[in-house]
Amino acid sequence: MNQFYNPVAVSLGTEAAEAFAESFNKRYADVKRVLLLTRGGGVEKSDCLQPVLNALSKKETLLIEVTLNNPNVADILNLKQEIEPFQYDLIVAIGGGSVMDAAKVMSALQQNTFHTIAEVREAITSEAYRSEPYFTPWIGIPTTSGTGSEVTCWATVWDEECGSKYSVSDERLYARSALILPELTVTMPLRLSVSTALDALCHATEAYWSVHTNAVTRVYALQAIERVRQTLPLLIEQPDNLVWREELSLASLMAGLAFSNTRTTACHSISYPLTMLFGIDHGIAASITLSTVLKHNFEALIEPDKLLRAFGAANVEEVDSLIRNIYTIYGLSSNLSLYGVTVEGIREVVSHSYTKGRMDNNPVEISPEELERMLVSLL
Repeated sequence: MNQFYNPVAVSLGTEAAEAFAESFNKRYADVKRVLLLTRGGGVEKSDCLQPVLNALSKKETLLIEVTLNNPNVADILNLKQEIEPFQYDLIVAIGGGSVMDAAKVMSALQQNTFHTIAEVREAITSEAYRSEPYFTPWIGIPTTSGTGSEVTCWATVWDEECGSKYSVSDERLYARSALILPELTVTMPLRLSVSTALDALCHATEAYWSVHTNAVTRVYALQAIERVRQTLPLLIEQPDNLVWREELSLASLMAGLAFSNTRTTACHSISYPLTMLFGIDHGIAASITLSTVLKHNFEALIEPDKLLRAFGAANVEEVDSLIRNIYTIYGLSSNLSLYGVTVEGIREVVSHSYTKGRMDNNPVEISPEELERMLVSLL
């Protein structure tokens, strides 16, 4: 189905920050209270953000540092209770995917009051929030180059107690606007820069082969893959190189636009238990199976030659070599055993890998037996 939709107004680069702030003043003139969620570390003091913060200074603003990683139901409860007395009209999120996930959940659940984790879990799993007549608008300013969360309409919430991962999803959760400032990504630790770029690589590749792929998505996906492939191996030489940071920010944005219309597939579905059970960084957990799943899906791909060309590869084996080379450059392992995964652990990973809307979004079915063989081959 060749239909594409994304309503987020995107501004890119420091030179766009002034215009973004001017637009903010006009568009949100009637807004009185702003919930400002940041990743912490004084990011709000960054020079490139000052035009935006000057605009925010005219509003009553509550600043909350969201330092959590992969927000879980307990985090959501704590955050809700912390901000409960503040009746915000707008949310501004400055941070990575976890901060933006928190913003989306606070948008969807603003009108709810929770006393227990069980109540949060029920509100999310029952999708009760979808019956709300109004979601609080939010604005995304990413400080990482990988999640694409500023242009998608869902948030991930984890539940370690139940061994599950949930989505808070609704078209009203698209950001009203996004400001992409590559300068903000320079402050990321190098490992996080690599992990998020690998996540973007997976977003783009999985969007390309998703059962919901479309012609526009595939154009964005190929552009994103090529930018990550060309730029990520160079970043180790000059982590503060703004040209390369802009390329990775563009790759992340394009990958986000691509999978905003398709969602992810098997690689991400498998990554969730790898992260939850073994603590593997999300981008690594997703990309470690990328070439294996590519091989499994290859015969079902639309124009596979274009996908290989974006990877600069002649075949699947060369895609695998490219990913392994990136891992080697940055001192990462492509062997699951070095992350503590065992044969017994693989069986548990398989049992948690079939996330609805992700694994069944893969173009070729993967049986539990096939998945177990795939993962054992990566030990």
